[in-house]
Amino acid sequence: MKEIFRLFKLTLGEKNRLSLSLLFSLFAAFFTYAFVDLVQPIIDNMMLQSELPAEGGKLSLLGFLFRKLQAAEEQFIWLIPMLLVIVVFGKGIFTFLSSFFMKSIGHKVVKKMRDDLFERLIYQSSDYFDYKPTGELMSRLTSDVDKIQQAVSGSMGDIILSAFMLLALLVKIFITDWQLALLSLVITPMAVIPLILFSHQLKKKGMLGQKKMAQIYNLLHETITGNKIVKAFTMEKFEIKKFFQATFSHFKINLKLALVGSFSSPFMEFVGGILGAFILVMGSSRISRGYMTPGDFSSFIMAIFMMYTPIKRLSRANNTLQQGLACYERIEEILQSVPQIEEYPRAYPLPPVKGNVKFENVSFSYNDMMPVLQDVSFEVKPNERIALVGLSGAGKTTIVNLLSRFYDPTSGRITLDGIDIREVSLSSLRSQIGLVTQELILFNDTVRNNIAYGLEEMPLDRIENAARLAEAHDFITKLPRKYDSNIGEGGTLLSSGQRQRLAIARALLKDPPILILDEATSALDAESEKLIQVALANVMKDRTTFVIAHRLSTVRSADRILVVDKGGIAEIGTHEELCRENGIYKKLYDLQFLEGEETIL
Repeated sequence: MKEIFRLFKLTLGEKNRLSLSLLFSLFAAFFTYAFVDLVQPIIDNMMLQSELPAEGGKLSLLGFLFRKLQAAEEQFIWLIPMLLVIVVFGKGIFTFLSSFFMKSIGHKVVKKMRDDLFERLIYQSSDYFDYKPTGELMSRLTSDVDKIQQAVSGSMGDIILSAFMLLALLVKIFITDWQLALLSLVITPMAVIPLILFSHQLKKKGMLGQKKMAQIYNLLHETITGNKIVKAFTMEKFEIKKFFQATFSHFKINLKLALVGSFSSPFMEFVGGILGAFILVMGSSRISRGYMTPGDFSSFIMAIFMMYTPIKRLSRANNTLQQGLACYERIEEILQSVPQIEEYPRAYPLPPVKGNVKFENVSFSYNDMMPVLQDVSFEVKPNERIALVGLSGAGKTTIVNLLSRFYDPTSGRITLDGIDIREVSLSSLRSQIGLVTQELILFNDTVRNNIAYGLEEMPLDRIENAARLAEAHDFITKLPRKYDSNIGEGGTLLSSGQRQRLAIARALLKDPPILILDEATSALDAESEKLIQVALANVMKDRTTFVIAHRLSTVRSADRILVVDKGGIAEIGTHEELCRENGIYKKLYDLQFLEGEETIL
């Protein structure tokens, strides 16, 4: 019940629409009452041609209205049908209005929830995405949220409307014959215990079903993004088999959900059948004893059978609601998750920096079992070019990730111009760092928007200047629509070298005092690399630059080289100095030189 209330609280943000929906539901319930109330005068006064109910019969609302209007018996022929049309129309129009406003609330709530989810995900730390599969997160933003929309828009609207209608019909049967009403309701608890069991099973299976759907999203994402690997290894049948297994598993869960959900409605019908038989026996007896008129009994039995519709709606709404609650719990996991990298409450904007970077006894591990960096200390002066080299997994990329505060050190500190980077706001820190990663991230958008990512109304001349510095302008002008050409998902319509140069242009447009090139030239061919080296040489003049590269030409031009080995800085010096020391760097250099390549690990 607590969870249902939490789900209902989502609608409280739309108080005006909710109030209107409740008001229209109340009117719909009133017209439902009036519809049932019409049965008594129709039977007693039109069919049986009896007088208006006196002491022997139960005075109905409409019977009371007839008395006030002093309607003659011959007027019933046209007055009652006219009222019937008005009542049916009123019930229909207010039911429509109640449903519409409740659904509009559902759509508004779901939009806000999806926006909140996306915002929460955007601000999550990098470690969060290290352990959360992309398909799982996509499933929660799409499939799970859609289930909640169904629960709020449909189920909660049905619950409110059905509850009011049930209340109106209960009032009617108690006014008509409270003793028979009490006897009738004795059977009702028969449906309560099974309904509770249904709810538990539906919620449990609903949660499992959403997990299975998340697995399908994961498979889709991996297969589509890795389609070239699938084809290269001729693993189409293998991937198809995995997907079929995932969809079959999801199918089995949905089948169980359908079994439980489908059983609930027939069970309620069975309870209704028992109740109907009981009322027929008792009602006949009470008519023969004069406690009820035929019209009263007809009105009573009509109310009882009309109660079946809202009860069935409540049962169906409960099925959807339980699945929505299961999805809400999954969404709450994201909404309540706290980013590991957070700004201090008193974080202040980082002033423009000169580019002095200092690591002081920095240690870091992605988990307690695997230390990546241990007591790393070094200082980089403004406008200095630093190359980070070492074996794969030595910790090169981790160093620059810590500088950008994608992660925080487990111990030690990092300063920029003497300021601890944990004391400043994340946006002000990252705005002064340009980053080009080895994993190219481009968007399914135009060249212009990819270079000026997030910078609205950026003048074209500045975009072109950044492209020229990255040696990208020439190939861009040869595209069909030049800077307004779409590059496809991930830049698939461009070559690897072209994509790399766009990523470099994007970083240069920020004109940051600190530039990080994480194997930024790794995807370039020899010709493109020559072009980019000239550009990088100009770009790195007036900024502090960290270069992680395998290309010897990039490493040799660095002011200093930091050799990262086993989570620490093993050697520091220029290319010539490190070669004279005959240490790790020299061994790596000799190894690559003997292989006839101008590259270094």
